[in-house]
Amino acid sequence: MARLGFDKFYVQGGDWGGAIGTHMSTLFEENVVGFHSNLCYTNLIQRFVYQAMASFWPTLIVDEEHVDKLFPVGKVFSWLLKESGYMHLQATKPDTNSPVGLAAYILEKFSAWTNPAWETRADGGLTEKFSLTNLLDNIMIYWITGSITTSARLYSESLNKAQTSLGVEKIPTNVPTACALFPNDLIYSPPSFLTGKYLNLVQVNHIARGGHFAALEEPQLLADDIWSAIQLMQEKNKLK
Repeated sequence: MARLGFDKFYVQGGDWGGAIGTHMSTLFEENVVGFHSNLCYTNLIQRFVYQAMASFWPTLIVDEEHVDKLFPVGKVFSWLLKESGYMHLQATKPDTNSPVGLAAYILEKFSAWTNPAWETRADGGLTEKFSLTNLLDNIMIYWITGSITTSARLYSESLNKAQTSLGVEKIPTNVPTACALFPNDLIYSPPSFLTGKYLNLVQVNHIARGGHFAALEEPQLLADDIWSAIQLMQEKNKLK
């Protein structure tokens, strides 16, 4: 952003964008004036302590209507284990390719991560939220530009000892932060899990519908949440 001439800016991201945005907010607090994510996550010990405590008293950390997103732990963990095979593959063998394989690989996630209930449908429920044109555009951009390999290598180059030993994810940030929690996303993090990392949490909203690909599935809901967050961030920054 500095090379583009922007000294102060907002950051928004989900999936890897959420992880990168978190790191930017941690390392460049003077430049990032606000961070919004639709996949807020932290692996601080606070998260795991609270989750262990909540095994006995779930409503201690999460509203009753959202308990099923974290418990029973075995069910949630089994689903995450089933859905994270791609991560191991991309972290260890990111350079294999096939056009048909790529299409199946990407579209399977558009189905499972948008609504897990669609997994058993013959069409994967793909056209419930997306047009075939948009899905094929997504696949072809990766394939024609040859960028699926480099995008997959992000896992290989990030999920390794050299990177994790830096411990950036464990350093708290004071940047005003907002989290949009979509009901069908991969990971659910209530505010109690997040406050140890994000010390200036200005907004956490449970969005009515949507999954992992929020910007494509529910662009208006995501945009509305971003704008409401920016207003709160601006107010926070005025008080500094």
